Amino acid sequence: MIIPLPPVDPGQLALGRRLRAVREARGLSAERLAGAARLSRADLTLAEQGRLRLTAGQLHDLINTLHIPLRLLFEEGGDLTTLRRL
Repeated sequence: MIIPLPPVDPGQLALGRRLRAVREARGLSAERLAGAARLSRADLTLAEQGRLRLTAGQLHDLINTLHIPLRLLFEEGGDLTTLRRL
C-alpha cells in the first residue's frame, strides 16, 4: 500500500530548509532533534520538506531545543557558520 505524501507548501518549504540547515549546523540528527523537541522524526522530516505546517508550540519547542531566536528560521541568507554544535 502506497501512502501519498502531503503536498509541498512553498512557504513551509523555505522554513523547512532553514530548519534543516540550522539542525545540521548544530550537528544534530533529525531523530535527536525530534526527540528533544517532542516531535516524531516523521513529522520533523515532513516539516523540513515543506509538507507539514508546524504549530506555534512545535516551533517554540524546536527553537528552545536548538537555542536560537525564532527570527533565525525566517531570515534569508543569514550566516549559520557561527552556530556551534550542541
